[in-house]
Amino acid sequence: MLRQIEKARERLSEYFSPTPTVRSDILSQQHGGPVRLKLETQQPTGSFKVRPSMNSMLTRLEQARSKGVVTSSSGNFAQGAAYAARRLGVDLQVVMMKSASGFKRQRTEELGATVVPCENTFKDRWDTTYRIAGESGRLLIHPYDSEETIAGDGTIGLELLEQVEGDFCVVVPISGGGVISGIATAIKESRPGCRVVGAQPSANGSMARSLLEGKPVAVTPGPTLADALMIAQPGKRTFEIVRRLVDDVVAVDESEIRGAVKLLAEQQKLVVEGGGAVGAAALLNGKVKTAGLPVVCVLSGGNIQPSKLAEILAAS
Repeated sequence: MLRQIEKARERLSEYFSPTPTVRSDILSQQHGGPVRLKLETQQPTGSFKVRPSMNSMLTRLEQARSKGVVTSSSGNFAQGAAYAARRLGVDLQVVMMKSASGFKRQRTEELGATVVPCENTFKDRWDTTYRIAGESGRLLIHPYDSEETIAGDGTIGLELLEQVEGDFCVVVPISGGGVISGIATAIKESRPGCRVVGAQPSANGSMARSLLEGKPVAVTPGPTLADALMIAQPGKRTFEIVRRLVDDVVAVDESEIRGAVKLLAEQQKLVVEGGGAVGAAALLNGKVKTAGLPVVCVLSGGNIQPSKLAEILAAS
C-alpha cells in the first residue's frame, strides 16, 4: 500500500502543493507540550478530500472522461470530487441526502457537479449511488473505502514525515476511516515509533464501536456539529487497517468540538469546521495518550457555514 501512496503523490503533485504544518503556541501551552497543526483547510475546496477524489479519477481517467463519474457524499468529498472533475474534464453526479448541508451542496453545484438528492438514510444514499453506476456505466469512486481513496489520503502522511522530524503523535478525524487509514499506512510503515490516534464525535462512534466488536458495525448517527464525519459504518478495508495500525480511537462531545472551533478561530485565526476540529478537541480535553511525543493535529476541513461559526464565536 505504501507504494500506491507514493504513486498517488506523484500523480497529485501536478495539481496540489503540500499543505503547511505550523506550530500552535496556544495549543502547545494548553497541552503542555509541542503541538503542530496540519492545515488541510488550505486545500482548494477547504478540505483534504481533493486528494482522494482526484487520485481516484486519475487512476481511471479514460473511463472517467468517457463514461462520467458518480459518488456519494455528505459534502466535503462532493466538493473535492467536483473540483477534480472540473479540472480533469469529467462529468460528475453526486448523491447527497436531502438533509445534507445546504452550504456544501451549493458549493458542490457551483463547482459544476450535478447533485442527485436521496432520502435521509445511508442505505438509500448507497442504493441510489449503485443504481446510477449500474444503469449509466459511470465510474463509481468511493469516498473512503477504496485503495485509490486510501492512497490519496495517505499523501498527507508522506508530507508529515517530511515536515516533522523524529517520532510524533498524529491525531486524525475519523468517519469512514479513509484518511486515518492512509495516514497510518504512510507513517507506520516508514516510522513505526510514531503514534496514530483517531478522533470522532460521540454522536457517531461507529469506528470505536466496531473496534470493540471486532468487525464493522452500523450505528445510527446523531446530530453533530461535525457533519463531515457522519457515517453509519466504517469501510471493510479501512476497518482492517485501523485495527492493525491505529493506536487508539477516542470520542469528543459537542461542547468540546464547539470549544475547539472557537479556540482555533479566536486564538489561531483559523476557520475550521466541526469535523476538522475533533482532533484538536480531543487533545485539548486530555483524551489523547501521546506517550510523551510531540503532537500533530490534522485539521481536515474548514467548510463551516459562516452563520454557524458566528453563532459559536458569539457564545460565552
